[in-house]
Amino acid sequence: MEKPIILIPYTTDQFRGIIRSEMGEALKNIQLQASTPASEKLLTRKETADKLKISLVTLNDWTKRGLVQSYLIGGRVLYKEDEIVASLHKTQTVRY
Repeated sequence: MEKPIILIPYTTDQFRGIIRSEMGEALKNIQLQASTPASEKLLTRKETADKLKISLVTLNDWTKRGLVQSYLIGGRVLYKEDEIVASLHKTQTVRY
C-alpha cells in the first residue's frame, strides 16, 4: 500500500528561503571538502620508512639523493604522503 503524499502549502518567499538555506549548507560542505585535501597528510620519518618498507638510513640516503622530497617543519623532517606514493611510480635514469 502506498503512503499518501502530503503537500504543505508554502508561499513563494518561504519556499525560496528553504532552498537558499539548503543550498547554502550544501555549498559550505563542498567548500570544506575542497579546502582540506585528504592527500596532504604529513608523515614522520619512521612512518615513511615503514610505508616504504625501508630502513631510516635508506630513507635518509634517498632524501639526500633527491628520490624523495622532505620538508623541515618545526625542526622535524616530514614527508607528504601523496609525494611518497608518487615517488614509487617515478623512474629515473642513473648514469655511472
